[in-house]
Amino acid sequence: MLSENNMTSLGVKVLLWTILLCLIWGTTYSEAASIDEQCMHSDSCERCLSAHLECAWCTDKEYQVGYRCLSRSKLLEYNCNETDIYENKPTYDVLQDKPLKDYESSDQAVQVTPQRAKLKLVKGNTQQIKLSYRTARNNPLDLYVLMDLTWTMRDDKETLEELGAQLSQTLKNLTANYRLGFGSFADKPIFPMILPQHKENPCAAERTKCEPTYGYRHHLSLTDKIPDFTSAVANSKITGNLDNLEGGLDALMQVIVCTKEIGWKQQARKVVILVTDGFMHLAGEGLLAGITQPNDKQCHLNKNGEYTASLDFDYPSLEEIYRELLRRKINVIFAVTREIEYSYRELSDLMREITYVDRLSADSSNILELIKKSYESLIKRTQFADNSPDFIDMVYYTDCGGQFPSLQKRSYCNNVSLGKQIDFYVNITLKKYPDTAVYNHKIRVEETSLSEHMDLDIELQRPCPCQETPDPENIDGRFQCNNQGYMYCGMCTCDKNWTGPFCTCPMDASNITSNESLLQKCRQPFTDKTTSELVCSNHGDCDCGSCQCDPGYTGPFCECRECYDCDEKLADCFCGQCVCKYGWSGTKCNCDGSTDACVGPTAEICSQRGHCECEECQCDEPYLGKFCEIDPEKDNKLCLFYEPCVTCLIQQKQGMGECDNLTEICSSLDRQDKYTPRFVKELDPEQDPCLVRIVNKHGIQCDSFFVYQVIDHANYLIIQDVVCEPVDYVALVGYISAFTLLIGLVIMFLILWCIRAKDAREYAKFVEEHENSVKQINPIYRDPVGRYEVPKALSIKYDENPFAS
Repeated sequence: MLSENNMTSLGVKVLLWTILLCLIWGTTYSEAASIDEQCMHSDSCERCLSAHLECAWCTDKEYQVGYRCLSRSKLLEYNCNETDIYENKPTYDVLQDKPLKDYESSDQAVQVTPQRAKLKLVKGNTQQIKLSYRTARNNPLDLYVLMDLTWTMRDDKETLEELGAQLSQTLKNLTANYRLGFGSFADKPIFPMILPQHKENPCAAERTKCEPTYGYRHHLSLTDKIPDFTSAVANSKITGNLDNLEGGLDALMQVIVCTKEIGWKQQARKVVILVTDGFMHLAGEGLLAGITQPNDKQCHLNKNGEYTASLDFDYPSLEEIYRELLRRKINVIFAVTREIEYSYRELSDLMREITYVDRLSADSSNILELIKKSYESLIKRTQFADNSPDFIDMVYYTDCGGQFPSLQKRSYCNNVSLGKQIDFYVNITLKKYPDTAVYNHKIRVEETSLSEHMDLDIELQRPCPCQETPDPENIDGRFQCNNQGYMYCGMCTCDKNWTGPFCTCPMDASNITSNESLLQKCRQPFTDKTTSELVCSNHGDCDCGSCQCDPGYTGPFCECRECYDCDEKLADCFCGQCVCKYGWSGTKCNCDGSTDACVGPTAEICSQRGHCECEECQCDEPYLGKFCEIDPEKDNKLCLFYEPCVTCLIQQKQGMGECDNLTEICSSLDRQDKYTPRFVKELDPEQDPCLVRIVNKHGIQCDSFFVYQVIDHANYLIIQDVVCEPVDYVALVGYISAFTLLIGLVIMFLILWCIRAKDAREYAKFVEEHENSVKQINPIYRDPVGRYEVPKALSIKYDENPFAS
């Protein structure tokens, strides 16, 4: 048996679980009820499905409930046949999802996943898909060097020729799979780009011989043989033109469109490095030479690689170049000299996704470093774009692999680390049905600089297609329509002379000939000659052209809420809002209309920047303050108002003389209340101070701060006591001299101390070496000098001392 304590504990647990289940059920019920409220007033299948994703439409003839648009669960609860329920069914299925992987010789890299997906879109509903990208290691690189070979670039050509072997090593460090190609350009060989008399030798002015001017020449298709590249550069010839502009865009267009001749590989990262020291002719400038035909964006290379249509077509425009680069996934690196770098950076800003600019040294000696730096910059950036139609909205979000703390609305990332996976979340929304009534579309989401993409098979949910056959004699269907029509696809098709949702409205002379026309009378018109899509503002039912409002709503179109807070003695209710009677104000009209407390020192109500409500200023945007005196972007009205008074008070305190009109300046406008000033050393840091700037008696510009307080129309000024004294130059010179002397003595002491310490170390070292020294004596050596030593004391005994007396 359970003890009394256990019974009590069990009872408490049961009670808590009961309360929790009730709360969960209550929340779920509330949400379901809210959904049904949004659905129930929809008068057609299409409007029903547009009202909410959970709304469903019942087409069952035997359905007896008046509201055919409800949630699926509610329709089933009301005995609608499940097969007769039409509802929103958004779907998302991944059809191809190869994992990301680096380039391998046997197979190509995978840098985008998934590769293909299928979506079914519902109008007004947003579906999110995840797109992942990772830069592959050793991805194939096709690098085409397009070089300006006019006269001023002759030393650059020689440098590129000498750096051929080093170029190979540079590219190997970037990717193990690369190919090189080479081409050169000058300009259109026609006046005024060249002089006709120098057509065969455009370098005659330089007193040398060079190649006749040509537009573009393709020397070497993409190859992995570096000696062929070096040879192609060596065999190319310098030429010249007259002006300081070149035909680089002509050449670039041919490099882009001549896919077969150049040898571009589909899966490679395709890069053109355009090397020049001059700017380029733009579209329209061919007119100078009488060339008016627009560039046709076609390949015109003969078998020798010569551009044969240079004199037939105008230069291409930047827009044409940009579109072709995007379409064919080709990146451009502009390697230009310092003098024209700024112009090319402006040009690159127009094509930011696929171009890069870097500075070329005068002799192109830094071209290897430039290629390495530019290539790394290209692979560190990724951007995605799509070809979605205007009725489908696609928005990208990403944190760029953790670069941002949260998802940002952007379709690109910079500084992407090699091997780092970047996730993009794409929100796809069907805004409206297409006018063409085509419900299947294909969208490609692709990386702007690579041939990597994700294909989306888009199916649009059809706007309530009805499959049933009309049956005007069906008894159940006619009963639903009051025997004055028949049920077809969940809506009444009325007999002649009848209309309305349930065929209860007789037609009259008001030209109401259809249910739609009747419903139109229950939709609220707007001032711009448009009409709301909602019948009775979704707060009532349309009964023969008139709205029958739900409880809590009123108005001819049920557009207004009923007023609950209005006191009939103080206000009138107008469309859910209290309109105050004369002498009263406030949201509940319970304020007596007095504005005394809103009148500031400037004698204006709320500084004319707001309105007074219940004796408090309600400021307009962006004004702040008790009297709306503060403009966060410009000024403070009260600071300006008090400034003359504060200036006079400071001048008086500093002995600059008393202002003649101090009493007048430091009094309110009615001159009945004199301001109360107080000087303090420090102001309260929590208050925003006002600034006043004066020139004191010493001629020094001095800044002082003050704050104001208005309490019961009394004005209080709290002023910071700042004294700006002139500099005492004698004391300043004395201080500097004393400080200099002190520093000198300290330095001298340090020098002497260092010398003594060094000497002590040297002497100690000498003593140590002397003590450790060893004397070597030769055993066969005899000193040739005889030495005798006189005894220190002589004995007095004769036998011991022969010299004793």
